[in-house]
Amino acid sequence: MNLAKIKRKSRTIPFGYKLAEDVVYLEPVQSELEALEEAKKFLKTCSYREVAIWLSAKTKRYISYVGLRKRVTRD
Repeated sequence: MNLAKIKRKSRTIPFGYKLAEDVVYLEPVQSELEALEEAKKFLKTCSYREVAIWLSAKTKRYISYVGLRKRVTRD
């Protein structure tokens, strides 16, 4: 898994990343990225809405089911 900093492209900070100190880059959050990989496996048997609720509860960071779908399909 690529855990390097990525350049910030928009105002929204994607799930699995946090704002770096220099505010030009985003730093990965290892625990959120691992939970996202686990969530992808759950999507084979559960709905996006159910998995988004589980993911939000596990990471304590909100993600909507639409945001989860976008995040999964773009990877």
